[in-house]
This record gives sequence, structure tokens and C-alpha cells, in this order.
Amino acid sequence: MKFSTLILFSMGSTATTIIGGAAMAVADTAATGASSTCANDAASGVATGGAGVHVPVGKDGEGLYTASTKGCFDVIDTATPIILREIEKQSLRPFGVGSSAFHIADYGTADAGTSLGLLTKMVQAIRSKHQSNTENTSTDQKEVVLHYEDQLTNEWQSVFNHAFGLKPVTDAYGNPIPNPYDLGNVFVEGCGVGFHNQCYASESIDFGVSFTAMHWLSAFPSSLRGKDMMHAARCEDTPVPEKEQAA
Repeated sequence: MKFSTLILFSMGSTATTIIGGAAMAVADTAATGASSTCANDAASGVATGGAGVHVPVGKDGEGLYTASTKGCFDVIDTATPIILREIEKQSLRPFGVGSSAFHIADYGTADAGTSLGLLTKMVQAIRSKHQSNTENTSTDQKEVVLHYEDQLTNEWQSVFNHAFGLKPVTDAYGNPIPNPYDLGNVFVEGCGVGFHNQCYASESIDFGVSFTAMHWLSAFPSSLRGKDMMHAARCEDTPVPEKEQAA
């Protein structure tokens, strides 16, 4: 799968991977780079699209994952300026080349609630850039397609309840989170193919993001530098800082 930009961001990680140009998403192949110490078995569910690798939180439709987390909101807030800068640097698809819409993929979306605020800002940034393009004379809002990806046993009812605004979302501090669907000309799609397989047609995604899901990668990203351990949840031996934090 080819992206204009793919950003991976994980809680507790100081490394942000930004893959530009026609780069292959490491989440979709086990043939890129060396195997990670802590992700050796992440591709065990490849044949079934990752089904059952991660057990969803709560009853489908309740959106308990988003309602119970703070760390994921913090991670996304930290990554937001980086993502908006990347959008500013990106060139939009030339007229007549592929879909005129801008396609965003959220990999490992869980119940889709935590990324709503960021996706709203991304849609606004994309449209602002589209309107400022001197070659653009149209007053129509640029269409944006949001692709939510996760395993086929994911909380898909929760995903669409959040994505369509049927279940409002607040962050850990009680602040309401805006919904990109309310902006209009925003289209929502779900993909139940696990990201260890190719989820979308080549060159169909303009911008891909993935938050707090790096511990599920099947291979160590060659562009990621730092510790061998990407996430304590996938390590046999708990790192000392994690032990101290839990004490």
C-alpha cells in the first residue's frame, strides 16, 4: 500500500515515524525491516485479518474504550501539530488523477472516538489549503473520505455511532470533541481487514495515521530509531520504567 504520508505515534514513545512519498506502510507487510523484539507474534492473525488479536473493550455500541481513556487523547493532542504541518507540506492530487477527494485512513481505530477531534482539524486544514490554491476557482468544499480500519471483530457499531455523531464524545476532562462528519461532504467507511494485510488499493490513501497501535506491528520500522521495545504490552520482560510507573 502506498501513502503520501503515514504517521505512527505511540504513548510513551519519543519517536514519531513519518514516511513520505511513495513509501510502503510497515503495518501492512512483514517484509520490511528487521523483526521487533516485542512484536514477533503480531502477525499471528494475518489469515483472518487480525481477528481476535485484540479483544475490544466493553459491549459493542457503548464506546467504552473512548469513555475510559485519557492517554490516547494525550497522544493524539501531542501529534496534532506534526500532522497539520505535514498536511501543509503535502501537495493535493492533481485534477483528473484518481479521486478528487482526500482520503484519510485511521489504522487500529478501536471505537473511533479518540481521533474525532484530530480528524476534524485535518478536514479543516485540507479544505483551507484547497481554497488557498490559486488554481482552485471552485467554491465547493473539498470532499474528504475517512477510512476507519481495525480487525473484523472490532467494535464496529461503536465506530459508526461515534463517526456519525450518534454518540457524542468528550475527552478525559469533560470537553466536547467536535465531529468531522458535521462539517459536511465528509464520507465514512470501515475496513475490517487487519493492518498486517494490505487494507486499501495502492495509491488510494493520501494520509494515514495510527495511534497507540505500534505494539501490533509485524515488523520493526526501519525508520524508527531508539529502544528495541516499542511498547511494554508486547514485551516478555517489562521495562524498568514501566515497573516503576506501575509501583
